[in-house]
Amino acid sequence: MLEKEQRILERDSDDVSGRVHHLPEMKLSTAVRKGIAQGRSREMRRRKLFYGIGAVAATAAAILITVSSLGVAPKEKQYDLVQTTSIPQPADLESFRPIAKHDQGIAAALDKGIVKPINQSVERKGFRIDIAGAFTDGRKAYIMYSATNHTDHTAYSLIDFLEFGGVEASSIRAESKHAMGSNALMPGQTGYYVYTANLVPAAPYKEGATIGVKIWDATSGDYRDQFKFTLPLEPNLFKNEERIYHPGSTLIVDGQKINVRQVQFTPLNTYVDLEYDKSNDKQIFKLLNPVLIGKSGDETKKVYYPDTMFSDDTKVTLVFKTNEFDRLDRTELKIAGMAALDKNKMKIVVDLNKKQIIEAPDSHIQIIEPDKPPGAGEILFHFKLEKAQASESFGMWLEDSFTDANGVKHKMLSPENITQGGHMVSRAADDYTEDYNPYNFGKEALNYPQPLTIGVKKYWNPIMESQSVELVTNHPNK
Repeated sequence: MLEKEQRILERDSDDVSGRVHHLPEMKLSTAVRKGIAQGRSREMRRRKLFYGIGAVAATAAAILITVSSLGVAPKEKQYDLVQTTSIPQPADLESFRPIAKHDQGIAAALDKGIVKPINQSVERKGFRIDIAGAFTDGRKAYIMYSATNHTDHTAYSLIDFLEFGGVEASSIRAESKHAMGSNALMPGQTGYYVYTANLVPAAPYKEGATIGVKIWDATSGDYRDQFKFTLPLEPNLFKNEERIYHPGSTLIVDGQKINVRQVQFTPLNTYVDLEYDKSNDKQIFKLLNPVLIGKSGDETKKVYYPDTMFSDDTKVTLVFKTNEFDRLDRTELKIAGMAALDKNKMKIVVDLNKKQIIEAPDSHIQIIEPDKPPGAGEILFHFKLEKAQASESFGMWLEDSFTDANGVKHKMLSPENITQGGHMVSRAADDYTEDYNPYNFGKEALNYPQPLTIGVKKYWNPIMESQSVELVTNHPNK
């Protein structure tokens, strides 16, 4: 797979996870069969994403299983605490090396030899789980494990939750990465995985980790088993090796302030914690093409394509795949711009009876006639994303409720009641993307006082203004 295509698909898997983590549990069997390429069919609007690199999308489905996109099961069932045994022969951590191609933290841990050996094993009902090792820098936690299927059914393993001292790590964008052609374990097969979860800096994590494991049986279409066991893992193994800086600097793009709250270097990654200033009159959705730049004398190093953690309307953490830039003379953050929208424009006002848009963020959105006859109260939005960048852009996200002309709030119908298949069509050659977005007000809404107002949660409106800010110098302000 081409590196660029891989980045695009990994970013899209994050996009999918961010949309679906609020939904109730979804069948693991459906998720693993259809993969990320069809993951959007299970998001808020049951949308389907169609890429021009469709064959690559199918490959990406075999690379990541995001816990958020599969849906974490409500913990109404009790997990059995199992007795573990020691692995007779310590695990060969190099078995996880192929997974490190997709995560700098894993690569750094293997290269530096800082993985904490666990070597615990559990076998129940014909399924064996071996925990080889684990490590965490206080911002991300990693669990290396293998699963062996001794049954005669195809099965899947899933780490359902991770706790430190009873405090659960976030399931948002938690994922089990693997390097197999498929995450399905055939009878007699062994698979290798690295589970990663993001940790909240302010959370009171304590020593002693607990993980919950689920085994999905593809034949029965149900969970074969679920259990938990404990690991001797500290929430921050490298406290003495981290370097934290508080530069107090601010990026200003189109008059909007983006404050740098903290820069943290650990043996695994570099974390840049940013906060959107409360005085901003625009809602910032995304920073475009962030680059970490390190300079030492005449030498310049750059790191692109950071992951993001805990991104919301007020903040975002950029995770760069490096950990040594503060050793250089100077380190700075540069962005190409941002996707943002005036806060007073974050709504779409529609006359449902006339199928007419009264007010919208801009002229790029319209109501069109769908291919299939729509249900009563259903419309199809067409949103044209200008200056679309495949690895950066996103479609339009709408609230799942709306208000009528009298200010009464109503819920939209559930995705199962939408007859149109929402989808996106990327036209890279013309630098734009078309977003087809169905919305079902319900037939009762035809009799509500018009017009109807829908809140906008996210909207692609790129502001291309390159800016940079200094993060660390030789004389940092710690």
